[in-house]
Amino acid sequence: MENIVLQISSASEQAIHFIWLPLVIWTVLSFTAWLILRSLPSLHPQYHYHTRLAILLALPAGLIALAALLGYSSLFLTQATAESGLKFVTFAAPPIEMILLPDTTSAISILEWLYFGIALVFGAGMAYLLIRLSVQWIQIGQLKKNVPFSSLQQVGNIDTVNMELAATHPRIIRAGFLEDAIVPVTFGYRKPVILLPSSLRNDSEKMNLAIRHELTHITQNDFLTHSLVLVTQLLFWYHPFIHMYKKELLDYREMRCDTLVLSGDSVSPKKYASLLLELLPMTNINKELSVNMAQESSNLKKRIQMIAQQTRNKPIPNRASLAIFTVILLSTAIAMACTDMQTQQIFDNEDINLMTDVDWDGTRGFHQIIIFMSDEEQANQNLSALDQLQNLHPGHIMSVNVLKGDTAIEHYGERGSDGVILINTNLSEESYNTVLETLGMNRMDLSLDDPYENEDIFTVVEQMPELIGGLESIQREVRYPESARQAGIEGRVYVQFVVNKEGDVVYPRVTRGIGGGADEEALRAVSLAKFRPAMQMGRPVNVHFTIPIIFRLPENERS
Repeated sequence: MENIVLQISSASEQAIHFIWLPLVIWTVLSFTAWLILRSLPSLHPQYHYHTRLAILLALPAGLIALAALLGYSSLFLTQATAESGLKFVTFAAPPIEMILLPDTTSAISILEWLYFGIALVFGAGMAYLLIRLSVQWIQIGQLKKNVPFSSLQQVGNIDTVNMELAATHPRIIRAGFLEDAIVPVTFGYRKPVILLPSSLRNDSEKMNLAIRHELTHITQNDFLTHSLVLVTQLLFWYHPFIHMYKKELLDYREMRCDTLVLSGDSVSPKKYASLLLELLPMTNINKELSVNMAQESSNLKKRIQMIAQQTRNKPIPNRASLAIFTVILLSTAIAMACTDMQTQQIFDNEDINLMTDVDWDGTRGFHQIIIFMSDEEQANQNLSALDQLQNLHPGHIMSVNVLKGDTAIEHYGERGSDGVILINTNLSEESYNTVLETLGMNRMDLSLDDPYENEDIFTVVEQMPELIGGLESIQREVRYPESARQAGIEGRVYVQFVVNKEGDVVYPRVTRGIGGGADEEALRAVSLAKFRPAMQMGRPVNVHFTIPIIFRLPENERS
């Protein structure tokens, strides 16, 4: 159970880290646009509709654009640095992490419970909306089976304008009648249908007005855009602006449809308004998944006022409105994506996972730093760390190469499944430590004798070591140092060691620490660990290993 909580909490934390800044940007932009729109009540409904639709759809579009840009930036980074000889990729397998609290009775912090709770609330909200939509979808399917639908030609008494309007749609439009007193409704995109109350059969003029309204929805692809809005609401149900924009969008969609219907000379505004009043007490069926003539009765007064004030033959600003829709959608999405890119880093110093390989006797001619990066880190890339490496004196770094695909796996196993960065530095201790410090690591004393002398130590083997007792075996041993606790020190300590042929930890050392006694405590706990040894060609071998240990204080003890 604890592992499930930690996994859900971690996924929730990553999702929030990814979404919070774009969401703030969208909120600010959408609120600004809402204030502007509220100050322009006389603006044509077409503009109001398309502006609100663009703002709504810009939220998922912006996040998709951000994900695409982050992925593209990784590709671009590799291509752009090829000329300088620097190539960067990332590693899929995340480092081993353990959250350590002063109260060692539980490995789950308050913050992690909070992230877990957020995930549960988000999932519950989505599940509720999904169930509600699924029920209505099933009801629509039953309606289609129980109501005899026929083409408009077979309905009879359809006027010429409606037949011409239906002919502009690429698919056959069918209509049916229900005995119940319902508001005329349209549903379906690939196979659109119009459902009308049987009472309209006796009045061909009212029937044609209702059909004209629903045909306008169909030809304007309103069911498709309505579905996109529903998906957006499903994913971002927790944001109050989503519900506000959706409600106003429905209002202006009907008002826009009214103006389109009344733009023809054959429609009487008085009779059309009378029909709307007649529909007011009727039932709205499948309201969420349908597009109907009186979607919200609360806006009926406003619609009738607009009908009374509408000028005949007033041009509909289709092109201008669509142009505004495109500009708002793209500009908002790009603002969300590009602004967040400024906060990313190619190397996340909290998540970097590397191994050092020192050429103790000088036979190889260079020291090596082996960097493994994860998918999460790949999503957090920008040029800052690369610039830092490029700005170093040329004498420090001899080469930076990358192994990818099968080559990386061949050398480093699954640890290199997404690639391995190999940084070869000058043999001088200063060059080596300069590069380490640039990557956020501790300096190393290279004046010591080679601790691995006369031993074969592998970096990748057929079967990697397996920690006996799992992470909990180390977790139980760690105690939060009182000095670090009092000083408010927290962070991640990286312990690198060798698992020998007997499965014991030998040559442990801290490659990156946080001080306050945490480095020594992590080193002590890891030294006590016991592994099932690595296997190569059926025999046990020595292998390099790295474990990051997180020291994290409870919220109430953080300064």
